[in-house]
Amino acid sequence: MMPGHARNPHSVQVRNTHELYYLRTQKAQQKMERSEKRLKERLRVCVATCNRADYSKLAPIMFGIKSHPEIFDLEVVVLGSHLIDDYGNTFRMIEQDEFDIGSKLHTIVRGEDEAAMVESVGLALVKLPDVLQRLAPDILLVHGDRFDALALATAAALMNIRILHLEGGEVSGTIDDSIRHAISKLAHYHAVCTRSAERHLISMCEDHSHILLAGCPSYDRLLSAHQRDDYTDIIKSWLGDDVKEQDYIVALQHPVTTDIKNSIKIYELMLDALISFNKKTLVLFPNIDAGSKEMVRVMRRKGIEQHPNFRAVKHVPFDQFIQLVAHAGCMIGNSSCGVREAGAFGTPVINLGTRQTGRETGENVLHVRDADTHNKIYHALELQFGKRYPCTRIGGGIIQHNELIHGSAFCAAELGHIVVSLEGPECMCGSHGCIEAYSSGLALQREAKRLHDEDLLLVEGMTVNNKEQVNAIHLINAAHLGNSKAESVLHTAGTALGLGIVNILHMINPSLVILSGVLAAHYENPVRQVISQRALLSAQGTKVMVSELEDPALLGAASMVLDYTTRRTY
Repeated sequence: MMPGHARNPHSVQVRNTHELYYLRTQKAQQKMERSEKRLKERLRVCVATCNRADYSKLAPIMFGIKSHPEIFDLEVVVLGSHLIDDYGNTFRMIEQDEFDIGSKLHTIVRGEDEAAMVESVGLALVKLPDVLQRLAPDILLVHGDRFDALALATAAALMNIRILHLEGGEVSGTIDDSIRHAISKLAHYHAVCTRSAERHLISMCEDHSHILLAGCPSYDRLLSAHQRDDYTDIIKSWLGDDVKEQDYIVALQHPVTTDIKNSIKIYELMLDALISFNKKTLVLFPNIDAGSKEMVRVMRRKGIEQHPNFRAVKHVPFDQFIQLVAHAGCMIGNSSCGVREAGAFGTPVINLGTRQTGRETGENVLHVRDADTHNKIYHALELQFGKRYPCTRIGGGIIQHNELIHGSAFCAAELGHIVVSLEGPECMCGSHGCIEAYSSGLALQREAKRLHDEDLLLVEGMTVNNKEQVNAIHLINAAHLGNSKAESVLHTAGTALGLGIVNILHMINPSLVILSGVLAAHYENPVRQVISQRALLSAQGTKVMVSELEDPALLGAASMVLDYTTRRTY
């Protein structure tokens, strides 16, 4: 514009409006391109494992992540007792599972007191920043309540790395409880095992929308492993050729760091009771906590490693350990495996001392918190050894728009507790006539035992060993061999399940019904028959199929965890 000429404010306004529109459009386009680029990039997931116990929980998730290389870039960091010979050099089992270990950090300061644990945390905090900075993960998976895990969570939180904490919100005794809650407060996302744990996190002011009720990560793996045919070979390889199923004990006790002296005393009393009980026993070395060396010295003073009834080992591969726990006559000690995983098999457990105080446990666990005498522990062994507890249930899930329906109290699709008869058998929930009271493995086992007691189960071609417990498989075999009584029980069980599914068809009209689990194939035809007879015409065409997946519940849980933690909102 020439000096002296009048300025046209209208034309300036038009130009500015056009420029503003152009700039906004360009900015929106760039934002969209950045978003698309992020979506195309693989999510960098770092899984850090400190010991054999947490790897057993992390491994199923790691396999799930590894199976989707187009979506995820998995980095594995190993530290803690994994790298120590005295604890079995357990990093090798990670390599045997064909995971590439990107970083191995020697973080344990050797010693047997509380100061060594503190120094180990400090050493880990010194080494972790370089590794995390180099890996630059989008999210870090941390499990449980170990002091090593606390160092991981502290380093990641201070470096603004998102943290997914597994099995937080639980309550137990000793310093583990405080460490677990500290990690939960440092974490950004949570995958919990129980509704109680979820409520605890909410009471700690954690965001409800960042908490996923996923169950125990290793549980479905345990159930599938229970079906292995080579368990007798595993038992013999660890305990000898003359050891029979349910005729041996698994002992695993760790020090209680808030009361080391008393926990060592309980350990000594446990060994005395086991020597007196005179059964073959697999004793695993304690973990690396303060007091572990003194426990090992107690074990050696008593000659456990040379005793003919004992086998003392530093480490058992997880898949074999599952078999040993599943088929044991009893498990004793204070390991979390006893109060959680052992329940998957109905294995009787004796929990000693205060290390697991506050933990939710099944009916298979007998607590001896004041284990101050040899006789108390011996009496607990007499009560528990050789028992079996119920472990088979009926569950369900409803998927709508690729989302699992939870319900307001996270109990949607409790298929097992749909009532199909007002005067049916009593259910474990206290009601009568639930599907679970008719169709679960436990219900079939109950009926098999009833028929066996009345000499109505066995037919030609069948035998049951005197030491063998009658179960659902015997009932199914009897039915296949023409036993009309067994056939009637299975028909009733299949009808009950079919009626429950018909109720669901009438309520939500799904397009597909998938049956899974060890009994699914036996229920497929009865369920189809009930649908054709009882369902409305509009629902009779619903497809019913049996899942071909080996671990459908495990895969579903893993996909939920991954989907939940990798969602991006804009």
